[in-house]
Amino acid sequence: MKCVLCVSLGSFASLASLTSLCMVNSATAGATFHAVSSSSTSSTLHGGDRELNTLGFTTSSSAWTGANFLHWNDGAITNNLGTYGWNDAMPRDMGGSNTISGNPDRADNATAFGGEGGSTGTIGEVFGSFGGYKNMSWIIDGEDNGAWTLDLFLASGVSLNADGDANSVELAVLERGGNSDLRIRGIRSNGSMTDGIMMLRGATGATGWTLDTLEIGSAQGVYGVGVSLDSSWQDLIGFRFEAANGMNGPDVVAIGVGGNFVPAPGALALLAAGALIGLRRRR
Repeated sequence: MKCVLCVSLGSFASLASLTSLCMVNSATAGATFHAVSSSSTSSTLHGGDRELNTLGFTTSSSAWTGANFLHWNDGAITNNLGTYGWNDAMPRDMGGSNTISGNPDRADNATAFGGEGGSTGTIGEVFGSFGGYKNMSWIIDGEDNGAWTLDLFLASGVSLNADGDANSVELAVLERGGNSDLRIRGIRSNGSMTDGIMMLRGATGATGWTLDTLEIGSAQGVYGVGVSLDSSWQDLIGFRFEAANGMNGPDVVAIGVGGNFVPAPGALALLAAGALIGLRRRR
């Protein structure tokens, strides 16, 4: 749970000045940030479950749909209790206890998680398909000064290459409150990672809808940003998202990807081998 007025900077004392800088200049080393535009963003409520229809950005011509948020196939989250895989039942803060640094949460009137009776949820539920769409009413709730790490992976054999065009968006983050920061790294197919970039709260824009979840007592606006990655972000099979003390507990609603998807190097080798075998059989 994140308090709008309570921002503990701690060791990140200079973060406020960085945020102000981000409001003026949305480009940082390795990335350019494009705030979400509410006028070109739309969604549909199905009872208490929200489906994204379109997502637009203020300074980018990229036009996304809900399909951009359905590319995740695997992942893991590490919080103050341990590490939980894609389908692992993760304990949730229920009734406002706020003791888990990052955990699944849902809108008050949204469909319950599968493990609701045991106060658990999974990152597969939060970021996977919910009847054909990503349920924007299921989130990862972060605590004000809590630290957690989230890894999300594309489908096996698929990688993403950034085109280096500062106008095109390859990654988008939707966050409840619009008053938190998040560190982002790319995960390459060889297991190495890119340098981190900071998504600062001043770079985000309103989506046009609010979200009131079980861990908070009132609705907060949902904000978002699109990230144009530079050409050094190549051969990416996933992304890592890091929250730390001083980032004001990001509440991650959704993470999407788009752009140039290609078979990963290992998958290319398998495809080539398969094609060769097929050619020999035809001969």
